[in-house]
Amino acid sequence: MPDTTSFDVAILGGGPAGCSAASWLAQLGLSALLVEREPELCAGLRGLHFRQDWVLGQPAAALADLALAYARQVAATPGIALRLGNTAESARHAGGAWTLQLATGEHVQARALLVATGLRLLRPARYFAVPHARVLDATTLTLQRDTLPPGRALLLGAGDNAAENALHLAERGFDVTLWARGNWRAQAHLIARIEAHPRIQLRLATPLPDGLRPDDSGVTVTSAAGTERFDMVAALLGFEPEPSAFALFSEHDRPHVFVAGDASARWHPCVQTALADGVQAAKLIEQALRPEGPAAAPQRFNNRQVIHLQGLRFKANLGILDFERTGPQPIQVDAEVNLGALPIVARDADIGRVLDYRRVRAAIIDECTTEHTDLVEALVGKLCNRLMSMAGVVGVRVKLTKLEIFPDCEVAVSAETGQW
Repeated sequence: MPDTTSFDVAILGGGPAGCSAASWLAQLGLSALLVEREPELCAGLRGLHFRQDWVLGQPAAALADLALAYARQVAATPGIALRLGNTAESARHAGGAWTLQLATGEHVQARALLVATGLRLLRPARYFAVPHARVLDATTLTLQRDTLPPGRALLLGAGDNAAENALHLAERGFDVTLWARGNWRAQAHLIARIEAHPRIQLRLATPLPDGLRPDDSGVTVTSAAGTERFDMVAALLGFEPEPSAFALFSEHDRPHVFVAGDASARWHPCVQTALADGVQAAKLIEQALRPEGPAAAPQRFNNRQVIHLQGLRFKANLGILDFERTGPQPIQVDAEVNLGALPIVARDADIGRVLDYRRVRAAIIDECTTEHTDLVEALVGKLCNRLMSMAGVVGVRVKLTKLEIFPDCEVAVSAETGQW
């Protein structure tokens, strides 16, 4: 195989996380291949021209302008190769390296892979089975909200995206109903403004509509309370990791596979967190590809250090049955977090030098309680992704038990990911 098709790292996804990781890898002296399905880097941000205030140091900058700046820097950085408008069709690990076949037929080799494919919108089939201009998702609402004629709008969701759009539409003269099956997940300052706004009506902790029937003049919304009419409906129900890259690998055999950015299913997806994840991933990859050899200072290492949390019991928002949607139910989570080979600690050290198991416990409870999840399998997957995104974690095992679903037994689902 020609040397020009061999790289230290292949990065799947050219958004902020992928670009950040590629830039850092190049600065660390590692060659990187950046594979992006769209014809340009950071394509998901290119159409977002509204001003934002959550990227530190860039107040009032448009996300589209930030995307252009990120793409320009990556394109100008030596050591980064680009394959735009392309995808990885297959991946095979042998002889200590990954071989990827790209959609163009090209084969490339890499010692490590980084998945940075971002998120895709949750688009429930009961709302989006038949596309219609009056039923919007988060992307189409963001692009169209300044041109929509004022009317009666229904927003489904209670996170930052729903809260910010509710305020934006209300200021433009819309009468907005914000409807969510759970309670608030938005920032406090947005909640305070919404609760004081005369044009916004709240329906929190209410089962979502059963279905939508759009037509040329509006949308008929059906629920347990009956039917209502709105001029438009937007389903802002969150995101999930874009799954295409993960389908390339076996769940239990992913040597030197890393995840960065929104693909790690972090709680608050954002450009800022994606950039930071890219840096962290680059450093972890460098550590994996350049282990300390015999010439390093003598130091004894654990063969593997694992944090165990057993019997963690609390109530979670979980299940598809009617009674499970009305309130939380008791569950138990058992987790093992593999930190890999670490120096043996023979004396007390600064807590900042280890992974604080209090953070692991808090992350598990937060992931299970912040929003409702229908399937146990989905919640176990979210827990695995959340724990894998923590600094230094190379493998995760999770077992989730529903304690009271049946009178005669408990039901549990377990999963394992990463290195063991």
